[in-house]
Amino acid sequence: MSSKSYQSIYKENKGPGSAVTNKSLSFRIKRGMLDGFDNITKDIKKSIKRHGSKNFNDKLLDKLVPKAYKEAAKQPIDENKVVFVEVRMSRVTNSFEVMFDELANHYDYVIHTHFLLCNNVTRAEYTKRCLNAVEDIATAKYVFLNEASNVIAALPLREGTKIIQLWHGCGAFKKFGFSTADLIFGLNLKQQLRHPYYGNFSLVTVSSPEVEWAYNEAMNIPKESGIVQATGSSRTDIFFDEDFISTAYEHVYELIPQAKGKKIILYAPTFRGRVAKAKAPNRFNVGMFYEELGDDYIILFKHHPLVKKRPVIDAQYKDFAFDVTNTLSIEDLICTADFCISDYSSLIFEYSLFEKPLIFFAYDIDEYFDWRGFYYDYDEFTPGPIAKTNLEMIDYIKNIDTRFDKKAVQDFKYKFMRSCDGKATQRILNSAFEDLEKHRKPCEHFEHFYDIPKVEDCSLPYFKMIKKIKNEKEIAKAVYEEASKQPVDENMILAFDIKSRELRRILKSTRNSEIKYIKNGDSFEEVVKQIAAAKYILIDRDNALLNSLDLREETKVILLPENALPLIKFGKASKEYRSGLRKEQYALAPAFSSVNEVVCAGEETAQLFGQAVGNEAEIKILGDVKSDIFFDEKYQKKILAKLYESCPQLEGRKIISLIGNTPKSFDETMIFEYLSKDYVLLKHYDRAAKKLYKPGNLEKEYAKDTIVDVSLLLSTYELLAVSEIVVGGFVPEVYSAMAGGKPVIIYSTDVNSELMNTEAFIDIKENSPTEICSDINEVIAIIRNIENYDFTKYNAIKEKYLTNCDGSSAKRFFESL
Repeated sequence: MSSKSYQSIYKENKGPGSAVTNKSLSFRIKRGMLDGFDNITKDIKKSIKRHGSKNFNDKLLDKLVPKAYKEAAKQPIDENKVVFVEVRMSRVTNSFEVMFDELANHYDYVIHTHFLLCNNVTRAEYTKRCLNAVEDIATAKYVFLNEASNVIAALPLREGTKIIQLWHGCGAFKKFGFSTADLIFGLNLKQQLRHPYYGNFSLVTVSSPEVEWAYNEAMNIPKESGIVQATGSSRTDIFFDEDFISTAYEHVYELIPQAKGKKIILYAPTFRGRVAKAKAPNRFNVGMFYEELGDDYIILFKHHPLVKKRPVIDAQYKDFAFDVTNTLSIEDLICTADFCISDYSSLIFEYSLFEKPLIFFAYDIDEYFDWRGFYYDYDEFTPGPIAKTNLEMIDYIKNIDTRFDKKAVQDFKYKFMRSCDGKATQRILNSAFEDLEKHRKPCEHFEHFYDIPKVEDCSLPYFKMIKKIKNEKEIAKAVYEEASKQPVDENMILAFDIKSRELRRILKSTRNSEIKYIKNGDSFEEVVKQIAAAKYILIDRDNALLNSLDLREETKVILLPENALPLIKFGKASKEYRSGLRKEQYALAPAFSSVNEVVCAGEETAQLFGQAVGNEAEIKILGDVKSDIFFDEKYQKKILAKLYESCPQLEGRKIISLIGNTPKSFDETMIFEYLSKDYVLLKHYDRAAKKLYKPGNLEKEYAKDTIVDVSLLLSTYELLAVSEIVVGGFVPEVYSAMAGGKPVIIYSTDVNSELMNTEAFIDIKENSPTEICSDINEVIAIIRNIENYDFTKYNAIKEKYLTNCDGSSAKRFFESL
């Protein structure tokens, strides 16, 4: 013991369950000194962190943001531009959805989106995102927000731009903004005045005249300004749409079949603590509800989106209680729940529109009031019982027929939701937009487009990409016109920025002497000159530069698709294209407009590519050039040699490839447990999954000889070529792998949810080579019995969509030139 320091002894013994037996005065003094040292260290660290945050905010909001805005505001306002800004989330959230869809379907405005990812990215990336958004907003006519933003409030806003705050909740419940200046929650008055979160608003929309005063107070907006208006909340319009309500029931029953024939209890609490470290309450007792109500009810848990660590539901209640936080929208749940249990969440206002029972599980009401406070007296405000125990809630539900006071809910609804009648979105547009009818366009089929925009790369957001295409188009046009004065080189085949490693190899091995390769880093002017000289230009995806040029007739652009089977809609067949959200890009460089020919595998596949590329292109049924790799044994040996050179521990066992799944969706340890004797698991993630991946998160030390991520070592097709068995989700590469004739297992942990969110060319369930596995044990069972794999359905799909994939596709293609 003498060799150890007091610090190490202390650390060994502190904490719950410690067994400190040394009670001597000397020990207690030393331990007290160490306690004091630890506390001082923590205080210093907190102080440094606070100081660093203050300096960062001061620099960003006082200098960088105003400077970027003023510089960009030298350009005129674009009367057609509308910008949606999400402060925290990486997608368009429900407060924007109805407004977003209305504008995208019925009006011709140019819509831009920005995702700041506050508290979710590094300061450097957050700064880039903020400055990009500010630069775009500087020339926008209309800007939509749905929560507080000190970045937007820091803008020296020019006259002519309107900022509309739709807010993310209805009514007025928990205090926020300036109303919390003297409470524990939020910033103090001095901090809020230093960097206001509410400012530059032209319109703040609220759900009823009753609550206008609360928003004026919270946002420090003078009442006489008329900025806060009871237009109704845009997000509530869907609750008056019978089709939406019907679809909501379909969603619930599809994802939770156990809900059919039973009543649904929705438990949707708000978070506890501060926004950055939001926690879920944990007093709800699933077991008690199951014992008393399990025969007639199910419970759906919907936690606040800011909560990262949610309570786990015990497996024994898997057919009774379900966490649907990530799988069902709150709108679906509000429409379908028979009872709603909440606490201090504003969703009670939306739920009151359906005049159904509400229960308030406010076991920590005193503590929460001290923390944040309310705009109304909680006891008088709530249109349902306030419960502090699970038994109280259960008793109320069991006696609902005699205890439910519908009149109280109706009065609550009138008071706080009076302006929400299904027409709020149009009222907001009429109030905030100028010359609205001039921008109206016909809408043959209304679609939901809000799910298309996702978080953009902060270094090249959409509006900057448009600038880049404009600049390149001007330069390219001049260079091309000059270079086109020379005749086309009849022998020149130009491979233009081919992303696929295996496609480049096949081209080189087949006609290398005649092919020139364009790649990143080549001189822009030289590239354009080679385009002008080429007889044939080969691409494997849409190319904006080619689309922006008026190519001469002698030049033929040929698309060699990324995948043999285009499972997911793309190009002109995609929702993204139909939405018109990228109209600026397609005006400058129309999608696939340069393509003359498309090479594909069969008649059925030809129809799919025809929809995506357009009827102008000629479809040639020659096979799929990339799939030749599945028949090239010599090259497969080279791939294995490269693999074993980097990972010698894998040699001697068969390869299972895992394609396209996100890191958390596959229990790889089960593969190790059951199959490591005969198999290795090689994982290949797509770009989105790679961004989530952190070294050490996935690899288990004990399984490193069996489970390896080869995303950076091999291309997807190279891995597929050397795999004995392919496992993956609803991604084109997995289905295209059937061209090679190896067993394919489709795997998804949440089949129905993924299918609803996948815009596919074909019916995925009908065209799955096996039953879709949702459990790792099902996958393992198929692999352990792989010699009896049923190829019946597999071969039918292969014959239908992959007809000419036989290893000779490249030969046929070059013979056709």
